[in-house]
Amino acid sequence: MKKIALSITALALVLGTSVSTYAQKRGFYSQPYKTRNSGSFSKSTGLLSIGIGVPDAYSYYNVGLPPLYVKYEHGVANEIGIGFLGGVGTGSYKYGGDRYGYVETTLAAMGYYHFNKLIPVSKLDVYAGVGVGVNIVSDNYVDATDVTPVIIGKAGARYYFNPKFAVYAEVGYDNLSPANAGITLRF
Repeated sequence: MKKIALSITALALVLGTSVSTYAQKRGFYSQPYKTRNSGSFSKSTGLLSIGIGVPDAYSYYNVGLPPLYVKYEHGVANEIGIGFLGGVGTGSYKYGGDRYGYVETTLAAMGYYHFNKLIPVSKLDVYAGVGVGVNIVSDNYVDATDVTPVIIGKAGARYYFNPKFAVYAEVGYDNLSPANAGITLRF
């Protein structure tokens, strides 16, 4: 047990020293905070993301289509972006011996903060976002549509394989899914 703990500690020290040395060589942290930017996000960045979520179904629901997401974000400052999130998922449930279906949609305006002034890796974009929107549920049992306001919180990261293409993963709740992942196109 002591060997494992010692090995983990040694690995953490080596990684920490490597990141620190890398950042110092580039002079990232020696720059004033206001002018610092890793290059992962900037004021002129436009991001279009398409993803799929982990279904969040209650015990009596059967998931039909996992939540699908489309998101757009545009940079308004070197670390701040605003955007739009849209997601839709379907499912069914059994009530009184009959099966009924529903479609759930979430639409929201989002604000994001990108940690590009704190993380000196240009291929890694770590971000957090909050937003307000509506959750729309169409249920064929009651033959009605229910619209409720939602507050959304997200945290995620995207990794760029080249300047225009990345993969992303994020967590947070939006009434559809606790986690989602997909691709991002940057322009």
